[in-house]
Amino acid sequence: MTSNAPQERAWVAPHADTPSGPVPAVTLTAEGVVPAHLLSGGERVLLAIKPSLWFVLFASGRVLAAMALAALVATQLAPSEYHALTIQAAVSVGLLRLAWATLQWVSRLYVLTDFRIMRIRGIVNVEVFECPLTRIQNTELALSLPERVTRTGTIHMATAGFGTGHVAWRTVARPLEVHEMLRAAINRATLGRGEHGV
Repeated sequence: MTSNAPQERAWVAPHADTPSGPVPAVTLTAEGVVPAHLLSGGERVLLAIKPSLWFVLFASGRVLAAMALAALVATQLAPSEYHALTIQAAVSVGLLRLAWATLQWVSRLYVLTDFRIMRIRGIVNVEVFECPLTRIQNTELALSLPERVTRTGTIHMATAGFGTGHVAWRTVARPLEVHEMLRAAINRATLGRGEHGV
C-alpha cells in the first residue's frame, strides 16, 4: 500500500551503515541538529531524527475523534440554533490539540551516537534522557496498524538502571532502517566493551 506520508529530514552520519547496506546521508549537519553541549569530546553522532509528522495526527487522534463524536451527538440532541456553536467549539478544541501536538513534535529529537542514545523532548521544560548503548538490554520494533499504513514505527528499548527502565522512539519514519542502525551501534559498543575487558 502506498502512503502519502510527508517526507521528514534527518541527519545520518555519512558512514553510518546498517546490516542491509549504507543509509544515504542527507543534507543536515550534526552541528545543526544536536546541541553541541550535549555531546562529549570525540563522540560521533550516527543519527539524529525527529518523529514522523504523522506523530502530530497520532498524538491528537483520540481528542479529534472525541470532538467529532461530541459534535455529531450534540447536533442530533441540541436545538438547531446551537448546532453552529457546537461545531465551532469542537473544531476549536481539535485545532488546539493539533497545535499542541505540533509543538510536541517540534521539541522532540531522537539521537544515536557511537556511545549512547538520547531522547530530547519538552515544550516548557526540556527533558533529556540518555543511556549508554552498553546499558540497553534489548530493543523491540512495534508496528501498530496506523503505523503500518503510514510506514512508521515505534522502537522500544529496555535500559538497565536508567530512568524507568524503558524508553521509546515513537512514530519514526523508516523504522526498519533506524532499528537496524540502533542494533548495529549497540553491537559495536558491546563488542568494544568486551575487547577492553569492561
